[in-house]
Amino acid sequence: MTLTRKTWLVLALALGLLAAIDLTISYRQLETASRNELTYDARTIYGYMMATRRIYQEQFVDSGLPVNDDTIGFLPAHSLQRIGQDFANWNDSGIVFNNVSDRPRNPANRADRFEQEAIEWFRDNPGETERFTEIQADDGSGSLLYTAPIRIEETCLKCHGKRDEAPPSIQQRYSQAYDYEVGDMRGVVSIRIPTSTVDERVNVIWSGMLAQRLVEYLAAFLVIGLVLNRLVVRRLSLLRDGAERLADGDYGARTARALAATPFHDDADEIGVLANTFDRMADAVQRRDRELNKLNQALDQSPTSILITDTDLKIEYVNRSITRTTGYHRDELIGKSPALFRSEKTPDSTYRALWQKLNQGKPWHGEFTNRRKDGAEFIESADIAPVFDDDGQVTHYLAVKLDITQQKQADAEIHRLAFYDPLTELPNRLLFHERLEQARSDGERDGTIGALLIIDLDNFKVLNDSKGHAVGDQLLQAISVRLGDGMRVDDTLARLGGDEYVVILQRLAQTDQPERASQQAGAIAESLLGMIRRPVQLDGIGGYQATASIGISLFSGTQQTTSNLLKAADVALYRAKKAGRDTVRFFDHEMQTEINARAAMENALRHALDNNELSLHLQPQVDVHGRWRGAEALLRWHLPDGRSISPMEFIPLAEETGLIVPIGAWVMASACALLREWSQQPQMRDLSLAVNVSARQFLQDDFAARVADCVARNGIDPSRLKIELTESVVLDGTDEVVARMHALKQLGLRFSLDDFGTGYSSLSYLKRLPLDEIKIDKSFVRDLAVDENDAAIVRAILAISESMHFRVVAEGVETEQQFAFLRAHDCRRFQGFLFARPIPADQWAARFPGIADERATGHQGLG
Repeated sequence: MTLTRKTWLVLALALGLLAAIDLTISYRQLETASRNELTYDARTIYGYMMATRRIYQEQFVDSGLPVNDDTIGFLPAHSLQRIGQDFANWNDSGIVFNNVSDRPRNPANRADRFEQEAIEWFRDNPGETERFTEIQADDGSGSLLYTAPIRIEETCLKCHGKRDEAPPSIQQRYSQAYDYEVGDMRGVVSIRIPTSTVDERVNVIWSGMLAQRLVEYLAAFLVIGLVLNRLVVRRLSLLRDGAERLADGDYGARTARALAATPFHDDADEIGVLANTFDRMADAVQRRDRELNKLNQALDQSPTSILITDTDLKIEYVNRSITRTTGYHRDELIGKSPALFRSEKTPDSTYRALWQKLNQGKPWHGEFTNRRKDGAEFIESADIAPVFDDDGQVTHYLAVKLDITQQKQADAEIHRLAFYDPLTELPNRLLFHERLEQARSDGERDGTIGALLIIDLDNFKVLNDSKGHAVGDQLLQAISVRLGDGMRVDDTLARLGGDEYVVILQRLAQTDQPERASQQAGAIAESLLGMIRRPVQLDGIGGYQATASIGISLFSGTQQTTSNLLKAADVALYRAKKAGRDTVRFFDHEMQTEINARAAMENALRHALDNNELSLHLQPQVDVHGRWRGAEALLRWHLPDGRSISPMEFIPLAEETGLIVPIGAWVMASACALLREWSQQPQMRDLSLAVNVSARQFLQDDFAARVADCVARNGIDPSRLKIELTESVVLDGTDEVVARMHALKQLGLRFSLDDFGTGYSSLSYLKRLPLDEIKIDKSFVRDLAVDENDAAIVRAILAISESMHFRVVAEGVETEQQFAFLRAHDCRRFQGFLFARPIPADQWAARFPGIADERATGHQGLG
């Protein structure tokens, strides 16, 4: 019910109650007034009757008339009765009056039962002078009975005193009503007024009064209601409207301005003060709502998940991040327990630690493994803290969580990539070194012997080159699984790269039992070889039987360095390879001597450039007429003591140690300097110079830039510089190699493919490479006169080269028979001892024969 209705209803009830009380009192007053008026009228009639009675009585007594039938009517007892009867003829009020007695001489004056009751009452109450009562006759009519006592006066004694003293006519006529004394009650004056008369009078007056009062109260109701509506209800309605707007979220709702427009407004009255107070409250609410809204938006849009529960762990708030993370809708979480997310993967100890902190009133940080709505598990980093009220009591718990699943996966992936081989999922070189260090420490602590095994698959490169990397990878994965199955609990199997594996065997025997340790390591190695020999099903091949060679070095404690252990096992592996493959070899002291010699060579090679111990030798390349058309630069190493180190020994070492890069740069610079010198001599300006470049050198990021700089600094014709690459170079990364070759090709350089036919010879990569020349390896040239297979290979290479427009250089030509065969099959360039041995670069110019046809004079320069 509205306040307006309540106001009107309360006002109506109040005025109605007031009107009822007022009208009741007024009616009572009117009724009392009517009765008082009737009492007055009765007293007036009483006075008239008593005066008439006295006058009539005195007059009659003074007249001396006898009492007879003619004069009896003058006596008061008779005259008043007759007057009362005749009064009705003159007045229609219904009033009846008479004087009555319980000892009447006139029978008409005998008191009835109501009057007799009054006579007795006055006798019992002699001090009372009048009585007013309501009576009801036997016919049901009601009257107001007024009675007053008639007492004997002195003049009454003449007729009512002693009988013998009464007039004779009285004595003769009446036998009763004698012996009264002054003051005795002779009877009562009886005046009856019908109640209907009273009611009619009251009703007539009351009807007029009621109509007047109702009009007055109605007018008061309307006036007061309108005033209240204007002064109170309407203003309160404006306050209510403002409050409702504020409750509905309209924080711009204000009431003071609207109230100012209402009649009789006063800012100082209660409602005006309330309106201003409301507006101040609305300002505060609006400011707080803005702050709360800003805070709520920040919380709701936070990338971290935020959750608030009560102390019974019922969720009261979640932000959008939680719904995104868990997949649950907000309505599905409110009122529920965070246990809804539990996956049973979080240890109970985590929850115990959590509650231990919270029960101490402290925050907790940790991780949960939870479950999303779809059942997927995820990892959360959580900070949970109790929320306290002003009294320091915990009222809520706040949880700020972050889904770190991807971070964990990324960490695991980083760890996997850092420590595990992506192809085989085995530990990589880095993790292997950690495990080896740990194994050496464990061995020193336990006093046990361990072993390091290096496993290298035999002829893997042939398979990889001929059948492709995918097949090679398939074999490596299969072998890895088999080797892994053969490991003991404490052993470590790792892949160092390519087809090379290492195994760390721990606790083979006590340090005083080296023979037992060797037997254990050898038995395990033989077992691993047996696993490797089992056929592997490879795509496009079917069952493939691999073999491997294993080198073993034993270790005890940390006396030996990791590097030395690896070198020792590597030397043992080399011996196993030399022993015919598919076998096991242990490292021994002879191998140590070899390692020491290798280390000494490596150390000397590091200083060879600085000590000017390296030099270039040039071996001429001739045409079919034996004319020198160019040369191949060959590297030589001469020690200070006069000894020379074969390129077959120091070049692989240089490639292994990375020294090939600075050495190769020196060779390239020296070659460009030679071409510059040749360009200044007319007889040699058209010569080309071939420089061998290793894979490690060629794949350096700045190789092309260095070559270009070298060519530019020497001002040479780049077409005279020829870079020789082996098949292994192009197989190490064909796309990258092709890109680098094209970059150098654009500078004008030429390319030659060295030792063609000894590796993975494929027409597909020949077609892609921007080659100018192919060199037939000397292994095919050496026996082509006696071996039909070699002859066929040479013919095939020449045919392919002609069809692909490659120039062919035959290496290792040492006999006339070889030269004739090659020439007969259209080979146009030759290199070998038949024409010239390698010449020191500083002697080249002196021994250059010129452009004459030296072949016609018996191959001048031969040897």
